[in-house]
Amino acid sequence: MSLTNCRAILALGIFFILLGIAFMLWNKREKKTYYNSLVTRRDMKEFITHEPERPWLNAWQIGGRISLIIGIILVIVGSVLWLIL
Repeated sequence: MSLTNCRAILALGIFFILLGIAFMLWNKREKKTYYNSLVTRRDMKEFITHEPERPWLNAWQIGGRISLIIGIILVIVGSVLWLIL
């Protein structure tokens, strides 16, 4: 494996880490927007208790965590291969 391949693996790892962070920030924004829109409604129970749970609100967070894990693994593998070569 050449040094160029190690750099490509590192670049992909960094890309996935940045993508994961962006997904998690997007999730925070989506949740805030959704629950702030509930404030204008008459029934405040869902706003206060967050019941029933909305699984689609957590989709971005789960995707962000998966991206972070993949990115960290790629950065570690790329770094180790770069140090070996």
